Amino acid sequence: MVFLIPRSGGCPPTRVPDASPDMASSSSSADVSRRRFLQIGGTVAAGGLVGTTGCATAGLATAPQGTAPAVDVMVIGAGFAGLAAALALKAAGRSVLVLEARDRVGGRTLTLALPDGGWVDEGGQWVGAGHDRFYHWIRETGHRTYPSPNVGDWLVTGPADTARRRVRDNWDALPGMEVVSAHKATLQAMADQLDPAAPWTHPEAQRWDGITLAQWLADQVPDDRIRGFMIGDMSYACASPEQISLLSFLALLRACVGFDKLNGFEDAAQQDRLIGGVQPVADGMARLLGDEVVRLRQPVRRVRWSETGGATVYTDALAVEAGHVIFAGPPTLMGAIEYAPSLPTQRAQITQHWPQGLVVKVGFVYDRPFWREQGLSGGSLEHTAWLSETADSSAPPEHSRKGVLTGFLYTNAAREASLVRAPERRARLLDELASRFGETARTPERIVEMNWSTQVWTRGCYGGYLAPGATWAFKGAMRDPVGPLHWAGTETSSVWPTFIEGAIRSGERAAAEVLAAR
Repeated sequence: MVFLIPRSGGCPPTRVPDASPDMASSSSSADVSRRRFLQIGGTVAAGGLVGTTGCATAGLATAPQGTAPAVDVMVIGAGFAGLAAALALKAAGRSVLVLEARDRVGGRTLTLALPDGGWVDEGGQWVGAGHDRFYHWIRETGHRTYPSPNVGDWLVTGPADTARRRVRDNWDALPGMEVVSAHKATLQAMADQLDPAAPWTHPEAQRWDGITLAQWLADQVPDDRIRGFMIGDMSYACASPEQISLLSFLALLRACVGFDKLNGFEDAAQQDRLIGGVQPVADGMARLLGDEVVRLRQPVRRVRWSETGGATVYTDALAVEAGHVIFAGPPTLMGAIEYAPSLPTQRAQITQHWPQGLVVKVGFVYDRPFWREQGLSGGSLEHTAWLSETADSSAPPEHSRKGVLTGFLYTNAAREASLVRAPERRARLLDELASRFGETARTPERIVEMNWSTQVWTRGCYGGYLAPGATWAFKGAMRDPVGPLHWAGTETSSVWPTFIEGAIRSGERAAAEVLAAR
């Protein structure tokens, strides 16, 4: 029997091989006959996800005659959340299939290899204190870390004037920094009161979710310069302060421990980087699952599900029955899939209030890390510039002699820059770098820009954020299972959301839900 959906147009039909023996090992014969790959006689209507894909035939073969085995769990998305979920299920003896819309694994990580052996991470690149599960999978896949380059002075335009200063351990000496620290202490104290898994349970949750972070800052921080500095220093929400509620920001702060862990290097979130980049770790996780488990170029269009009877997942080429489904992609994309029957109101609505953030990442590759010759770390903060933040992303010299500066354009700056043609945009970015690091910064060998909001299967980075009022209104719908349907992705994590660590933990949490339900 061949299990396929004929495609219209010139694409040949895709054929699906039998699952491996391991996939069938935990299923009874009754399950095998009930939950299986389906033979469909017509084309499934392409609904839901924005974007198109080509013929999805790579790596698939003809299935032998006979009945296909059941798949216990379908995972949608082969980023770190989906891969972690699938590995946890495989370790527990469950049969699992992972469908990924892209032609690669890794989700919001992407590593570009440089000719001399170096690399540029176009997506997530750091691992740090508290990222225990990410460190685990780095070790399991045979990869290594190295301390993030952060030796030398930072160049910082402070909160109280426009002067650019060199700072290392004397941040508190910046004019106006005592005021910034006092306001951040207030926010930290508020965040520490929250339950990171259920921030809507706080007595002030409804009120805090009803005002934006911008409103709170306007009320509490009257000085425009200090307020602007604070907004630039709190960019990890990936939303401008007018877009995110005070409660959502506090919940993010609480789930990531606090300002010091979020912003820091040593013993903090940016502590280490990976030899060879981050995406190879995802590749290694996929290899542990095997080619028969991870299927690329398979965007999911439709899911038919029953409260008690599992689900059938449809791509352009496949229809697969599963006992449970884990959705491990950006919430806005998962919400755009067609569901039959429709999802409950709370779940259907929450994804409409859960956009992806906007951050543009730019890598500048030089013949050497020249800034170190000036005693500079490569780190800079200038909240009024397009490149409001830079960091040294160079490899250890035994791997590459190139110098790599990573720059970030957050929210409003990213929107403004996206309206400018590439030559003019790059010229302005180089002007900003040259003003900080000297004329040598104006002549990189290569510029690597990544705007994840234009990537059809991502739509934004680092993560999504709930709009004002949504956290209070929808409460646990962000991660509560719906019958056989389960929700993962870094946005759903109550520990280190927006980080790779949060993605991994969310996938393992969803896998645990599935195992507990059987």
